[in-house]
Amino acid sequence: MGEQGQVGGKQAVSRGSVLVVDDSRLVRTVVGHHLKAAGFSVDEADNGQTAMHILSKGSYDVIITDLKMPELDGFGVLAAVKRLGLSVEVIILTGAHAQDMSSAVRALRLGAHDYLTKPPASGDEVILTVERAVEKKRLRDENKRLLHELESLSRTDALTGVPNRRAFDQALMQETARARRYGSALGVVVLDIDHFKKVNDTHGHQGGDEVLRSFARTVAGELREGDVLFRYGGEEFVALLPYADQAGAVKAAERLVKAVGASPIRVGSTMVNVTTSAGVAALASSDADGLSLVARADNALYEAKRNGRNQVQASAPRLTLVERAAS
Repeated sequence: MGEQGQVGGKQAVSRGSVLVVDDSRLVRTVVGHHLKAAGFSVDEADNGQTAMHILSKGSYDVIITDLKMPELDGFGVLAAVKRLGLSVEVIILTGAHAQDMSSAVRALRLGAHDYLTKPPASGDEVILTVERAVEKKRLRDENKRLLHELESLSRTDALTGVPNRRAFDQALMQETARARRYGSALGVVVLDIDHFKKVNDTHGHQGGDEVLRSFARTVAGELREGDVLFRYGGEEFVALLPYADQAGAVKAAERLVKAVGASPIRVGSTMVNVTTSAGVAALASSDADGLSLVARADNALYEAKRNGRNQVQASAPRLTLVERAAS
């Protein structure tokens, strides 16, 4: 939870937050006294059930818990922490007898960070053990944050900020499986910026990059909630439209093409008029998988290009999953 106190008129920041769990008030008081004196924020619970209730309302860096308690013992607390995926280190309080030490070793094997005998040998031992646990917890949290950031970056197109091809491949697989399982519709719109090479030749790659960024903003802003735009590669994008049948996907594509044509893009001191062509398809019983669906939309896109660009072309009508279920 963490708490702050006044030190010399300034706000003092806690070195870490600790929940001490023991059915002995004396043990809680002694351990808590050492930690508070060292600058830690400390809360107490007299049994495991109370501890889990407290944890449901806030987070801690460390839990110090006795192994032997009524209702829910230290093993139960440790198991609950792991089951719930809580980001907290668990330190076990145990007696110094051989049987108690055996239980402490078992707790370590189950994921506890360390153990302390009670009464603790010294205040320094308590503080050092908690310091190490806090550092381990914070390093783990930071690593998790960095991994999440890296994963997000690996699934996002750096130029436009929309999800990339890798993200699309995964989303397509998931949405195709969902549509087949529940018999619901799934539409895709493949979009390609018309004459994009001319944009690059005239305004350079920086100008082309600005066109790509603005195009992505315009298209993404026109999509329904739940629809997602991906950069498929180069100047080609694809919109994944869950629950959209062919008619709905065509209507969405027409809206996108119109919005792009009505949104000139500033490149330096010049306003550039951009248009796009779109190919549309809806998942059909004849599609072997999501890749087949995209291939049909891609073929429709090339048909739109051949027919003069700045238009929508739908894949040849086929019996969709929804239509097949209704027939």
